[in-house]
Amino acid sequence: MNIFNHDFDKLEVNVNEMIDCVEQCLNDALECTVLYLQEGESEEVRRLNKKVDRSESEADEYRRKIIHNILQGSLMPNTRADILNLIEAIDDIADNGEDILESIIFLNLDFCCINQEDLEEMISLLKQQFADMTRGVNSLFDEMSQALVYAKKLEEIESKIDDLEEKMTREIGQLSDITTGEKLIHRKLIKDISDIADVIEEVGDHIEIIISVRKG
Repeated sequence: MNIFNHDFDKLEVNVNEMIDCVEQCLNDALECTVLYLQEGESEEVRRLNKKVDRSESEADEYRRKIIHNILQGSLMPNTRADILNLIEAIDDIADNGEDILESIIFLNLDFCCINQEDLEEMISLLKQQFADMTRGVNSLFDEMSQALVYAKKLEEIESKIDDLEEKMTREIGQLSDITTGEKLIHRKLIKDISDIADVIEEVGDHIEIIISVRKG
């Protein structure tokens, strides 16, 4: 079912281009974060960090292009506002990925006690969640009921990531050989990565709003 009338094809292409860019930004940000934890500010970390900056800027360009096209197009006012909110939420994912790197590399922070297996599991869940988000957004353009299924999956994965965040944070808090300040730095990084799941879940919330409004 087409819920976007004759602006459908252009909007779908533009959104898919933006999502591809945001995915690249997120993947590079997560890879760069892991690498920084392993070896500090290496040449490869600097290269990936610059790549993330470029991807985030490109995502912003796509966002502006989509917003311009929507405002110049023929979508109904209520649909227009909901799609704009959806686009902003997707762009926030790239912003969060970039912000994590800025907060740890710029301050040259040192991390010694992150559980690598738990971190890898959290990152794997984030990538799975982003893939389901992509499928959910794409389903808006052809099968609304399927989009709701993916929106529900985003909530389920976000809950799993929250559980991992709690576990990792509790383990850091119980360490006796690092200072309170170091514990807080570790806690913030874990929370910042986990919070990306909240941003992705917010995209699912906007998917549900769009469908409920269109079904009216």
